[in-house]
Amino acid sequence: MILLVDIGNTRVKWARLNGAAPGPQSAAVHAGWSVDDFIDTVLNTGGRPRRVLIGNVAGGQIADVARAAVVRACGIEPEIIRTAAAAAGVRNAYADPTKLGVDRWLALIAARALEPGAACVVDVGTAMTIDGLDARGQHLGGVIVPGPELMVSSLLRNTSDLAAFSREGSTSAALFADNTLGAIRQGVVHALAALIARAAETMRQTLGVGPALLLTGGDADRLQAAIGVPYRSVPDLVLHGLAVLARVSPGDGPGGERADASAPPTDDSHADRGRRSGR
Repeated sequence: MILLVDIGNTRVKWARLNGAAPGPQSAAVHAGWSVDDFIDTVLNTGGRPRRVLIGNVAGGQIADVARAAVVRACGIEPEIIRTAAAAAGVRNAYADPTKLGVDRWLALIAARALEPGAACVVDVGTAMTIDGLDARGQHLGGVIVPGPELMVSSLLRNTSDLAAFSREGSTSAALFADNTLGAIRQGVVHALAALIARAAETMRQTLGVGPALLLTGGDADRLQAAIGVPYRSVPDLVLHGLAVLARVSPGDGPGGERADASAPPTDDSHADRGRRSGR
């Protein structure tokens, strides 16, 4: 069994891979976690894995916690996934591939595996990212904006009257609201939904064909009612990307050794093992 772990800025998500696709996704907020917390919450919830693949965008501290937990509980080194110039049929648009967040990279790899043509990949969390992928697997670049909660908190933190007037109120699916709290929250939802629709339309105009719209992330459900174009919800999209890489680079069992250096670069360049833990 292979354990797939996606560490975001707020939550850690994980699933077990026994076949072609990840099993059910679990999630938990990881703020302040110790090694024991990681073991109890993530590693002690199923059988002992023979491999652990980790994608992490939350910094070095949680990376160190995750690595130490895997080593202690499983007796293996985790495979820390890193963004590459190309992997699994996807080519990175960035001049410096390492500057693309690994969560976006893994979502693109998953989109390539799940959709036969062009795809617009949207991940809604602390930040909202949108990335384009053409039918040949070429990454077209992307955009990053604050996610819904960050937008709301920014308004409340940096204004006086809005914060005072939004202490109570209600929200709905409509664009216009009759109270300040609803006006802020509904405005945020519709602004983000409009950006998603604009991105999909820009890709349609550029490529001559509409892309498949894939929606993922912990706050994606907040936008679904406002998105005016067809979409596919894939809550565990990043884990799907990890699953693809697990199949592309089979690994060497529980010892944690690096794969054979003679393997094709795109099969191994995206994964680092051993003591380099994402610092």
